[in-house]
Amino acid sequence: MINAEENEKIKQLLATTASAAQQKQALSWLADYCEESYILNLPPSTAALAALSKFSNKTKADSVLRRRAAIIVKQYKLR
Repeated sequence: MINAEENEKIKQLLATTASAAQQKQALSWLADYCEESYILNLPPSTAALAALSKFSNKTKADSVLRRRAAIIVKQYKLR
């Protein structure tokens, strides 16, 4: 189930008008969110992972942020 804060961060990450700093902040929040789910032994948020995957494939996004998003997806996806 997607919560309001998660939805807001996903929109912020994928927004074409978002600055690199805003995207970095959203990416950091989503990484922490995935980590908390992992620690609590909960399944990862499919919406968050889908957004991170989509972001990692964007050509106009900062390359460092794209790589970090790809690493997070790889680390927390269901095996």
